[in-house]
Amino acid sequence: MRFKFANLTFPLIIFSLISCIDFVDSPYPTLKLSQINTIPNLARATATSFVINNKAYITLGRIGGKHTSSIKDCWEYNPSDSSWNRKTDFPGHGRVGAIAEAVAGKAYVGLGYNTDLFVYASDTTIFSDFWMYDPLTNKWTQKASFPTRSDSKDAPVNSCSSFTYKKWIYLFSLSAQTHSNKEVWRYDTESDKWEQLSNFPGAARTAAVSCTDGTHYYYGLGGGNRNDWWEYFPEKDKWIQLNSLPGKGRVNAIAFSVNHRFFIATGRYMGGSLTIGKFFNDIVEYDALNDAWYKRGTVPTQGRENAIAFVIGNKAYLGLGETDEIRFNDLWSFEP
Repeated sequence: MRFKFANLTFPLIIFSLISCIDFVDSPYPTLKLSQINTIPNLARATATSFVINNKAYITLGRIGGKHTSSIKDCWEYNPSDSSWNRKTDFPGHGRVGAIAEAVAGKAYVGLGYNTDLFVYASDTTIFSDFWMYDPLTNKWTQKASFPTRSDSKDAPVNSCSSFTYKKWIYLFSLSAQTHSNKEVWRYDTESDKWEQLSNFPGAARTAAVSCTDGTHYYYGLGGGNRNDWWEYFPEKDKWIQLNSLPGKGRVNAIAFSVNHRFFIATGRYMGGSLTIGKFFNDIVEYDALNDAWYKRGTVPTQGRENAIAFVIGNKAYLGLGETDEIRFNDLWSFEP
């Protein structure tokens, strides 16, 4: 929602009105999801994925509860025959909450945190290492680590959101130890250097989502059950706030773009110490042209958080994830 004066567009700053937006009637039919073959014993949560040359890769995450050992295997999915092939394991320590982005035929994977120490809030559990994977050689190469600043003993790179623009990988929702912040960083895949940009203008958070179609760059939701939704302009390093996702907000959701359309799915509303809250199994679409939200369908199982999503061609794929008791081993696809 924005006010327009002459040829200028300004973000609406009355945030209480933004949060009142509701879903509108969808012009599209309910999504039909098809179940996809998965690897036996692949059930995991907080994994990460990327796509290169029309093949998807899944790596990292954990197969047990929230304080169990993380894993570092890497699998390649070929949609032409729905087959999975194991590739070279991630060479760093196993972890959850890592990021993965693909630029110019290479994947960049890293950051996140170490569940082996059984403590989420300790700065000793947080990783700053960063690696490049080349699918042509099936090899990993270590790159420049995320920089530790002089004013902080930790590198706040836990549970980030990310997307790519040209040769850069952008990071949002940076957090470490017991705090999160508004910092925005980008990694230059050509010079192997990190650069800090202007701070995000909204509230600091963790466990947010981001997605892009190469033209629009969106970010929002996350810690504190936030439902705000923002567009970022990489060339100007500027933000505008858009209509919020209807509802009370969510954390640990997934977001993705397919055919220049934008989707959010799954996640959790944190209910506090007296209730586990609510796990979502919905799929909603953000209409960039009309700044509106549609209900589009559901994942055909119970709700979950910490799932994964990737897009190959005209199809979106989503699955895995967890509740407090279950790790999922399902994968679903749809065309919007």
